[in-house]
Amino acid sequence: MSTVGDAREVVLTSQLPPGLPAAPGSPEAAIAAGIGAGDVWRVIKQRKLLIAITFCVLYMLVIGATVLVYRYAPRYRSEAYILLIPPAKDWAMTEQQILPKDYILHQLATEAARVRDPQLLMEVLAQPGIKATSYYQWFGDDFEECLSDFRKRIGAGPVRDTYLIKIGISVKDKTEATLLVNTLVQRYLARSKSALTDEGWERLEALKNRRAKVEKGLHDKRDQIATARAQRDMPALESDRAVQVEQISMLSNTISELKTRDSDIAAQLETIHGVDPRNLPLSAEMRVIIESDPILRYYRNQVEQFEISIAVGKKNLMGEQHRSMQMLVDQREAFFEKEVARREELIQDLRGRQVESLSQERARIRNMMTTIREQLAEREAIQKDLDQTIQLLAGWAKDELMLQGELEQVGRALLEAESRFGVTAKEGRLKLAIAPRDATRPSRPNFITWLGGGFVLAFLASLGLAFLREFTDQALRTPIDVTRYGHLSVLGCIPLLDDEEADIDELELATRQAPQSLVAEAFRQVRAHMTFSGPHESQRALLITSPRPDDGKTAVAVNLAVTFAQGNERTLLIDCNFRRPGVRRTFANTRSEGLSNVLVGHSRFEDVVSGTELSKLDVLTSGPMPPNPAELLGSPQMRELLVDAKTKYDRVILDGPPCLLISDALVIATQTDAVVMVARAVNGTKGTLKRAREQFQRINARVIGAVLNGVETRPGGYFRQQYREFYDYMDEEVVLRELPEGPPEIDAVDALDQDKPDQT
Repeated sequence: MSTVGDAREVVLTSQLPPGLPAAPGSPEAAIAAGIGAGDVWRVIKQRKLLIAITFCVLYMLVIGATVLVYRYAPRYRSEAYILLIPPAKDWAMTEQQILPKDYILHQLATEAARVRDPQLLMEVLAQPGIKATSYYQWFGDDFEECLSDFRKRIGAGPVRDTYLIKIGISVKDKTEATLLVNTLVQRYLARSKSALTDEGWERLEALKNRRAKVEKGLHDKRDQIATARAQRDMPALESDRAVQVEQISMLSNTISELKTRDSDIAAQLETIHGVDPRNLPLSAEMRVIIESDPILRYYRNQVEQFEISIAVGKKNLMGEQHRSMQMLVDQREAFFEKEVARREELIQDLRGRQVESLSQERARIRNMMTTIREQLAEREAIQKDLDQTIQLLAGWAKDELMLQGELEQVGRALLEAESRFGVTAKEGRLKLAIAPRDATRPSRPNFITWLGGGFVLAFLASLGLAFLREFTDQALRTPIDVTRYGHLSVLGCIPLLDDEEADIDELELATRQAPQSLVAEAFRQVRAHMTFSGPHESQRALLITSPRPDDGKTAVAVNLAVTFAQGNERTLLIDCNFRRPGVRRTFANTRSEGLSNVLVGHSRFEDVVSGTELSKLDVLTSGPMPPNPAELLGSPQMRELLVDAKTKYDRVILDGPPCLLISDALVIATQTDAVVMVARAVNGTKGTLKRAREQFQRINARVIGAVLNGVETRPGGYFRQQYREFYDYMDEEVVLRELPEGPPEIDAVDALDQDKPDQT
């Protein structure tokens, strides 16, 4: 049974930073993403009464349905087994043949399907004995409906790893079940035997026709081969084909050589074409031809003679300006120009003849290539004709061998069919292995299946209903709900005051009126969790708020302030709920002036703070209702007040309004160090807590956790076992002590309780 220790475990094992959603991969993210084994066990414990009642109701229905079916609508099943005889290995049927497993399975499945043939079932229902049964008469004159029902009831299928086929039917009368199965089996065996005889004759005729067709085809093929061989000799064909291959190879090589020569000539022509003859290089042969020209030689000799004359004139001291020297120079230049012109003429003539010679050579080569290609095409056509003839003769030879093999195979199959047909009429392929008999117990209901399966289904249905109730329940009931849906660390759980054994008038008075009660201890646990959840400086000013009204935020704020004060921390409790203040009602001797008077500047902070019966606890009430609460709470005066309060007090507790109802709480959250969310168990919903957390997250407020208030002590709850252990652990002599200088209403209650220590 779950206890408050479960709630503490949620807090202590939480690695979630206060006020932030669960990080991916953290335990809290896993809780938020789905349920674990602990959640399943928790749901079972919490809803065990629902599970037990649902299971009992469902299982009683199962038992009742089983009894009714057994009494008024039982069914008895009758079964028969048919043996499939495999084909014989030899013609004399003396040895059974071992066939592949797949073949046997297909054969068994085929025979089982034939059992449910509508024509066969109609023959069975037409028997006089079947028409006299109550099963047949129940359908009256509707034969089609009877046939349809009979076909649905018939079960036929092969038995695994055997040659058996099981045939069965379930009806209300055991005798009629046996009669139906027996009649069906007998009709099926008789029909199968007749079908085998007909199939045997058909197979024999088909094999004979096949043999005649193969013999005719073989005879025609042999005549065709003989005619072809008479016209063409096979060795001569092979020899001609070899000659043609050799000639084709030679012609192909010749064409390749001519193509190479043609490419060379084309390259030379491409080099010569479009180039100045004077810029073309001259070969040695061309130089010899040019220099051997007599006219060129004459011009060259004249140039040389004049050069000699000019040289002699220079030696005789004749100047270059001498008339004779000028004549010699002019004559030499004239013959030199003739020499150059003659040489260019000769070169151009040689180039022209070279181009013409190359063109003629290329044309000759192309003519040769055309002729050789024609010869090559002719040889290739001859080779192709020879190849086709050779392949045709070879194919005919293969066809002859195939027809011979097929003829032999058909002959063997015909002999085997003739031998097997002679024995099939006597033995048959199917026979009855196990005859049907009356059932000793009904097949419906099967008590083991119905009661056992009903037990499992009832249990699963009850669990499903419990989890459906859990998943559709929008109420906050456990700390896990707060962690999963609110993504908040649980600082503590406050039990429902109605279940508390101590005499406490209101929850706001719990820590002062009954400091030794479990409720007061729960608030001290919240204080401890807050103290050790972060540095003290990050929790100096705490805003206590809730998603909705009546969640108990004021009671939590008051009791937290008292526990901090009892923990020797100087504490200030500020009532920031202008619209519905509750702190002054709890502390009766406080001033009517309060926070609103300070914020509007009518009073000073020190003048309106009220002391309490606890020396470490002071209270600042809300004061009169201002016209603009949100503006006052967000004003600079509010910030200054908080700064001043934190310098004078160790802890400042602010009792704020509901955050989903009024925006005041959001304004205050931006000025405090941290926010504590108070959620009401059962009455509070998961959606409101989630929306409240998202509001503070949007304004970057720091929510350090939540307090679950009003937790019930129901079975599977969080305080049932804790109550018993807590008060069993307390000494019987422990008596609640009267608080010094307490309010009159608390003193009066304590005075009455002094004579009744057993109540606490």
